[in-house]
Amino acid sequence: MAASPSILADKLHEYPQHDVIDGGSTSILDDCLNQNDGVLQLLHRYAGRTFCSPGKRLRLDDESYYPDYMGGTGLDEVWMCCTVPIVTGVIDTRTGKAPFREGEAHVLTPSGQVISLQDLIETDPEAIMGEKVTAFAKSLFGKATWPIVSKKFDNLNPIPHHLHWAKWEVYDINSFDNPGVSPSHYHTTAMGLYPFVTKDDFLACMKRWGQGDYNGVRHLSPHTMMQLDNGFVMPNGVLHSPTDLCTHELHVTMDEHFLAEDLTLDGRIGAADAFYACREQDYPKDKHEDWEFLVDTFDFKANQDPDFVQKNSRPAITAEEFSGEGVDAKWIIYGDFLGDQKASILRLTLAPGAKTNFNPESPTLFHTNRGRGRVGKLAVQYHQGMKLGEIYPEIGFITQAALNRGGVEIENTGTEPLVLTFDFPQNAHSKTPGVAVAK
Repeated sequence: MAASPSILADKLHEYPQHDVIDGGSTSILDDCLNQNDGVLQLLHRYAGRTFCSPGKRLRLDDESYYPDYMGGTGLDEVWMCCTVPIVTGVIDTRTGKAPFREGEAHVLTPSGQVISLQDLIETDPEAIMGEKVTAFAKSLFGKATWPIVSKKFDNLNPIPHHLHWAKWEVYDINSFDNPGVSPSHYHTTAMGLYPFVTKDDFLACMKRWGQGDYNGVRHLSPHTMMQLDNGFVMPNGVLHSPTDLCTHELHVTMDEHFLAEDLTLDGRIGAADAFYACREQDYPKDKHEDWEFLVDTFDFKANQDPDFVQKNSRPAITAEEFSGEGVDAKWIIYGDFLGDQKASILRLTLAPGAKTNFNPESPTLFHTNRGRGRVGKLAVQYHQGMKLGEIYPEIGFITQAALNRGGVEIENTGTEPLVLTFDFPQNAHSKTPGVAVAK
């Protein structure tokens, strides 16, 4: 017989006043599902990177960006749906350890306690994720877990040029997260390598790591302006240095990276930092700083594709199946890439007073971009000046239990448009959205 859930002594660093339940139970899950017609309220989970400075567009109040227990590191990311702790290298000065369950998604219970989304999933995977997502997650990870991460990163400067050996990503750089930014901005993302860069050029660049003022790797890459309110796909294995705009990102559930740049506007990066988040199966530790191994492993064909931007851009398109009276629906991320349906992002805009029944094929995370309203029985409202320690109803998860009841009613209860963004996991749709558009 499973042990009864207990209350942990450890707290989430953002919510020290809220008890953390350790382990799920059927009664806790039922309470959470019944409270809002199968819609779970998720917490904002904030994180910082030691090699980044916050751009301060995560809508925190000024004092919350630099918690005194993070050793000078600022909060530049909000993680909305991740079922594992993340890897940032930050140490909580109060404990001498990484922040407890850093970045991991937690649900607010009716009693005001918090429980990890993963604990609820393990209690009844199909009630949360449905049969198809559960089966896919087990095939990919060997266990039932939400197979995709939703987060936003917001940096004052472009982050270090880097790549992910195994982790693909998709981007939604929207005007809601970047107020006041003109469509004619010049915020660019470096991607891949110019076609004229040879293996010897790249090897010489990486061998300059830490040997002078700057190894110059970003000088080898073309730069592309990112279009607001459109999507972009970044396959794994490709160098990129994302723009300094606040970016909504989805990726497969892992947090690994290799940093290819030894100097940024935020400071120097040591060789150990470059390899810190590489997994052993992707880049063995005994090969760290073996630059010849890096070049031999590097995918030059993918990085020097002259049609890379055209293939991976995703101009927003109408989502007819979710549009209606007073409801505008657009696919921001759609189509297949890397051989199949990796992820999709849908944005709904409801006019004041508008209602719609939302019943997609798959459970989904959602977050609020503007206005106020309700999703099922969960009241949501967009906020500014959020403070660490306080909980704001902006992020939710529509479970399979809600879909089994015929979906959820979404209503705009405010006087301005209600804008919601929905993040779908791999293989969520029987017909891939926009497949005729994304070629």
